[in-house]
Amino acid sequence: MSDNPKSIQLSADELQLMFVQACELQDKAHLQEALSIYRELLQFIPQSSMIHYNMGLAYFDLEDFKIAAAHYNTASQESPTDPDIHFNRGLNLRRLSKHNEAIIAFCQAIERGDKSTDTLYNMALCHQDLNEFESAASLYETILADNTEHQSTLNNYAYLCHKTDDLKKAVQLYKRLLQLNPEHTAAKHMLNSLLGITPENAPLDYVESIFDGYAENFENNLLNELHYRTPTELIRFYREQFPDHQDRKCLDLGCGTGLAGVAFDTTCSELTGVDISDKIMKVAEEKNLYKRLIKDDILNFLNTTKEVFDLIIAADVFTYMGDLTPLFMACHQKSNSESTLCFSVEESTDEPFTLKETGRFGHSLKYIEAIADETGWKMLSSRRSKLRKEKNNWIFGYLFILQRT
Repeated sequence: MSDNPKSIQLSADELQLMFVQACELQDKAHLQEALSIYRELLQFIPQSSMIHYNMGLAYFDLEDFKIAAAHYNTASQESPTDPDIHFNRGLNLRRLSKHNEAIIAFCQAIERGDKSTDTLYNMALCHQDLNEFESAASLYETILADNTEHQSTLNNYAYLCHKTDDLKKAVQLYKRLLQLNPEHTAAKHMLNSLLGITPENAPLDYVESIFDGYAENFENNLLNELHYRTPTELIRFYREQFPDHQDRKCLDLGCGTGLAGVAFDTTCSELTGVDISDKIMKVAEEKNLYKRLIKDDILNFLNTTKEVFDLIIAADVFTYMGDLTPLFMACHQKSNSESTLCFSVEESTDEPFTLKETGRFGHSLKYIEAIADETGWKMLSSRRSKLRKEKNNWIFGYLFILQRT
């Protein structure tokens, strides 16, 4: 087309044909091609709510939520009575963590006739993200009154009750969910934590889903709200033992967003990170610290890699594992005669390891000492430490430095 499309006159039929072509491309997930045609159309009909709406949908699918927001806003201004536009605008605002604005958009959808469970559910999630638990619970109750088998509501409502210490209600909701879906691993794991049942490890898909969900706000939540301090305490502890250690070939198990990588950066000549969550490692990648970032279960990685490491770090990783013996053995096999293993655990005083009500594992000092000896590690030092806060109370654990024997 010409560089000045306004000088070209297209008939209504021609514009309609272009629009249909763009919609077909969008339906086939050829989003960039569809957007190219939509942009051409906007030069002729710039205030078309349908074009802006479809562009919002396309940019949402491309995860470009800021540009999507601009198109949804224009669409809602041009067609303010369309509930679908307000609903999808709300979904997009939630992805931008603009939860209050998202709630307003969902309310506008409801006022314009939207009676769907999805709208109430996403509004409840926004209230939950804002720690407005009573509002979220009220919406969950409304959903379950009409749809007793809505599994996402059962799961999130159970988690809310768990978080707010309404444990009896949480148990009821987890059990209802498991009756509908016996293979729901997250619900099974959290129910175990409330019933005092300790498995050997947390399910991998449960751990992955947790950290995929946390990825966007993980560091802000840990550092500013929970006063997370394990990586800085670990490197301080390590430096007390090895003040001159540099040029270590390091492995960061469960690297997350790279907080331990930042702490240990000056110690490492080469740093490899492994984590089960691809989304959370994208944040670590932005730090430009790691030679390699690998999505894998940490035990599987250790059992399959041919590399050997001088220093293995695990900051708040073993809280999602109960029996650590296989892990310690695998670390031993992938280390040299002077390698060190530096890690933290949450404390357990009664059992070797136990699944706590939080869904995380605690380990006793005696248990770590015993399995270290069994798997070829010498205990160089251990220290009880404040790991982070939870509900304004400190979570205590232990820091350890082991050396391969």
